[in-house]
Amino acid sequence: MGAVPRAGPGERPREGEAPEESPADGRPEGVTRRHRTRPPAVPTVALSDAAAREVVRRWTTEWQTFTGLRASVDLTVHSSKGDDRASALLLVSPTALRLEVATPFGFPALVATAAPDRIVVFRPFERRALTATSSPEAVQRWLGVPIDPEALIGLLVGHVPGPDPDPVWTEGESDPHLVYERRGVRHRVWVTAAGLPARLRVDRQPGFTATFDWTVDGHLQRLRVDVPDRESVLTLRYISAEPAAPPPEAFVLTLPPDIKIDRLD
Repeated sequence: MGAVPRAGPGERPREGEAPEESPADGRPEGVTRRHRTRPPAVPTVALSDAAAREVVRRWTTEWQTFTGLRASVDLTVHSSKGDDRASALLLVSPTALRLEVATPFGFPALVATAAPDRIVVFRPFERRALTATSSPEAVQRWLGVPIDPEALIGLLVGHVPGPDPDPVWTEGESDPHLVYERRGVRHRVWVTAAGLPARLRVDRQPGFTATFDWTVDGHLQRLRVDVPDRESVLTLRYISAEPAAPPPEAFVLTLPPDIKIDRLD
């Protein structure tokens, strides 16, 4: 199976796809609320066990060559209270991410970083910040989905976390997919005809499903993460993106001395 181009998320919607609405009001954090619908299922294919192992090896190799990404995105967090949507700037490295949300007038409304050891969410208008050890619980407080930060960073650029040194196999005659264990948790991955991950399901409590929407030339244009037990959905749509190699200091957020800090640990 040949290499599939995955240099980064695409800059355009697919042909025939309607662009999403732009924020329509002046909420302090550039946020709007609107109804979200589930996108249609992406066609997937059956693989032999040998082909499945080869696909996973290729994904791992591609991730090892990833240096970083700078992008403009639309982010929507759905909960039982409705949808919070914001346009944001996203900076990603293999081990960290930085998200910046601005108001319609260009003032910073939220700056957040997730590094291997720490998550910091700073809201300048409220003069307060949340800090926590990097964990699924901290991501839940921030983005509404309980995902390990390391896994979240990969998902944002279309990478599914690889298995432990255990076998990869296939299951499901009517709905074939890859299966493997990672840190004692079963992962199921559905694969497109181009050898890209179409959907990832993590079988734990609470579990989640990540759905990837790719352009025809193999660039990620949309990520949706569903957490049914929490009635929460995270959707990220790429507007533009370019490769980058951000320095470590880009993910260090120094807080002003006069703000209120909520510590979760």
